[in-house]
Amino acid sequence: MPIGAAALALALLGGCATSDGGGGSRGRAVYLSVPLEGSAGAYGRAIRDGAELALRHESRSGDGSRPRLESRDDTRGGRWSPVVVADNARAATSHSAAVAYLGEFESGATSSSLPITNEARMLQVSPASTALDLVSPFPGSDEVPELVQPTGERTFGRVIPDDEVQAEAGATWARRLGARSAYIVSDGSRFGDAMADEFGEEAAALGIAVERAGRRVDAARVGKSDPDLLYFGGAAGAALPFLGRVARSSDATIMGTDALLLDRGFLRRARPFESRLRLTAAAQDPAQLPPPRGPRFVRRFRAAYGHEPDPYAAYGYEAMAVVLDSIDRAADPVDRSTILDAFFDTSNRDSILGTYSIDELGDTTLNRLAGYRVRDGRPAFDAGLETP
Repeated sequence: MPIGAAALALALLGGCATSDGGGGSRGRAVYLSVPLEGSAGAYGRAIRDGAELALRHESRSGDGSRPRLESRDDTRGGRWSPVVVADNARAATSHSAAVAYLGEFESGATSSSLPITNEARMLQVSPASTALDLVSPFPGSDEVPELVQPTGERTFGRVIPDDEVQAEAGATWARRLGARSAYIVSDGSRFGDAMADEFGEEAAALGIAVERAGRRVDAARVGKSDPDLLYFGGAAGAALPFLGRVARSSDATIMGTDALLLDRGFLRRARPFESRLRLTAAAQDPAQLPPPRGPRFVRRFRAAYGHEPDPYAAYGYEAMAVVLDSIDRAADPVDRSTILDAFFDTSNRDSILGTYSIDELGDTTLNRLAGYRVRDGRPAFDAGLETP
């Protein structure tokens, strides 16, 4: 059966729910789908731990009850699997007690689960998926991206800034670092092109002289251009050999995104030029979370789990916290539909990440990000970043 038809059938089953489906606060469930194994497992487990901590400290149901968290791994063979992700989403939408879905970590994984939760009109909140096309078909559009939200009604939101904001923050950081010229390279992927385009536009607006590479570019050409900074939009696989050659032919600072930062193999192999690396991240570092709520979260996490939180733990916490807040603010009867409406009404929310609203697309208005250096193959927080 086509995925949309299957999801619609499950949505109809879920729509038959009354008391367990949200009519009463007891028995509600929130599903979480993230990688718990494999290369991204540490980030997924951080998100899960943050979400569990939010359940302990943010649930304010009038009768003293709180939803239970149903955590599911979205991996198979060490990587996220579209089959497993779809199964997780179907499990959530067919469960009459489930009122919301947290996930995924990877934007590609969200593209697999979102059509299913959207058909069921279930709120899906991502703590980490930053792709622009999850909320609009192309940059600057306010249309619903029907490829991933096929009902034409918005059911997805996120508590982390999107790729466009990260690229703009990179350009702002480049200006702070004193760059007067930048050479921009994409790996040719949709993500890489979007990041390179947005960085270039913002950098030019800030007075940085920009040169954009064509589809074919070599490291020697970068050296001849003699830029202050090379910006690389793309993933680690294409980056390593090219950036290694750039480092030998040019003394430019090399800037990339969290697609490189989150790849531990890349960080280890980039040691020959790591002193020149500057990497942006959509997730704030725990050290920059705003007081008093941010540092309190860090203390609670440390006490609960015995170690410092990964940056994504705070976003797992806030994804769950805003869902709980939406449940508390939902109109009667409290069900999937009214919880969804309450989420999109989120305004000036005081959170551990900072004060933000959810806009009409489902994006957070939060513009706080992080910049990292690399030392001994490991990321080291270097600068708090913001966009105008």
